Amino acid sequence: MRLPARDLKAEAAKHFRGTPEERLLLAWRLGREALELFLATLPPGTTRADARRILERNKCRGRRPSRLMEAVHG
Repeated sequence: MRLPARDLKAEAAKHFRGTPEERLLLAWRLGREALELFLATLPPGTTRADARRILERNKCRGRRPSRLMEAVHG
């Protein structure tokens, strides 16, 4: 079974639907929803501001060396 040929214009159009304002509002909405989902995973009583700080702190941690692994492997 062969896949149909891809249309570059159609592929690019997927990422630019709506006006810039609509795309910005969508990004903000998705960010708020992500924050709400993350907040739901935290212990009761955690504030939205605390959850936001945790997310900001964790945002770029993927490429940092692990101190634990450095201690184990020297």
